[in-house]
Amino acid sequence: MNSACLRPRRFSPASRFAPIALLAALVAASGAWAQSADTAALERRLEQSVRMIEALTGRIEQLEKQLAAVQGAKAASAPATGTAAAPAPAPTPSERDATAARLAEVEKTVGQLTASSGRDLRDTGLPLHGFADVGLHASRNPPPGTRNGFAIGSLDFYLTPELGGNVKTLVELNFGIADNGETEVDLERAQIGYIFSDQLTLWLGRFHSPFGYWNMAFHHGAQIQTSILRPRMLDFEDDGGILPVHTTGVWGTGSLRLAQGRLVYHLYAGNGTRIANGALDPNPGGDDNGNKVVGFGLGYRFAGGLDGLAIGVNGLRQTAVAYDATDSPLSRTRLGLLGGYAVYDNGGWELIGEFYRFRNVDLSGGSGTHGSWTGYAQVAHSFMERWVPYYRFEKASLDQTDNYFLAQANGRSYSRHVLGMRYNADPRAALKFELNRSNDAGIGRAVDEFRLQYAVSF
Repeated sequence: MNSACLRPRRFSPASRFAPIALLAALVAASGAWAQSADTAALERRLEQSVRMIEALTGRIEQLEKQLAAVQGAKAASAPATGTAAAPAPAPTPSERDATAARLAEVEKTVGQLTASSGRDLRDTGLPLHGFADVGLHASRNPPPGTRNGFAIGSLDFYLTPELGGNVKTLVELNFGIADNGETEVDLERAQIGYIFSDQLTLWLGRFHSPFGYWNMAFHHGAQIQTSILRPRMLDFEDDGGILPVHTTGVWGTGSLRLAQGRLVYHLYAGNGTRIANGALDPNPGGDDNGNKVVGFGLGYRFAGGLDGLAIGVNGLRQTAVAYDATDSPLSRTRLGLLGGYAVYDNGGWELIGEFYRFRNVDLSGGSGTHGSWTGYAQVAHSFMERWVPYYRFEKASLDQTDNYFLAQANGRSYSRHVLGMRYNADPRAALKFELNRSNDAGIGRAVDEFRLQYAVSF
């Protein structure tokens, strides 16, 4: 290496730290984007990275001051020649090597922090990420039509085109296998947003309804979530879910950093949900009857000693119309939903709990108001950074005289125990084993299932 490369140069601290300051700004911006894309765990890692980068920046400044002090002391002790002071002696080879080693270590650490954020901050053009999974399913006492054996799960493409400036986009395209063996393609998310500030990002398009925790943190990529199955009440609409987990409309979200954490809010409105063929349809191609959904979410993510803890409340209201096979209206129900969640994800622990309360009003008959509820609790803990055993209990008590649930194939009361083990074969690959027992009010007997899944991200 040319020794001139190690010779101290005179420049301002601002120019010295400009690359690192820029990196910090990019990491912070990436954190805001992750929040808009609803990846709470990634946002927490990014915030920690920003704090570490700031500390490293201060360390670099301290090292340079120490080096300058050493040079100044040597210059002061050097004898004068004539009337001019003698030039400061160059640092010794050992001093140069020590300083270079420290700076190289800092640069290496910054690079690792950037990599740990889960994406390359220099991505441009059309970044493409994806998820895929395959598995095995076996069951005892299954309902009619259940298929056992090996199966392809889904192939999910996650695109985040970089348009520059404050414009953000997110597109998620999912390929799955239907019960008849045919390949189905669903445009799960297609949203375009504009970031005004940390306090406001506005999205327009089809997005995951911003309520609760699971629906925001775990999307269609199976590798992301700890378990194989989602909680049944939060299944996607085409998988028999009973909640409108997708919305096509407008969504405003933002956050406010406080001394002990971050306050996050969501406000959204969009096309109302219809019920056809026993399943929810979020009307992504246009509203069929003008009934709109409006909803809100408010959460708080703690920092400091409670880092990893998040709590929140949410609610929505809409009028849902159920249709028969000839597309004629059967019933109209005003859906009212309030929910809350609490999550702790730190130190190898994952504790998640959600609860939803329904207050639905029959608008097409005389049955009045109906109350129902559903919820779940999940606990997981990682061992040796690879093994993650987990358990989840789910329960739903749904009023079977409520037209909203009566029109849905899975709108029945149930309980389910889920016990599983996840093995992280690689940071991007997970092998999962899962046993569950479900008691469905419509089946009248317990159904036992064994599932195996191998899921990857790329």
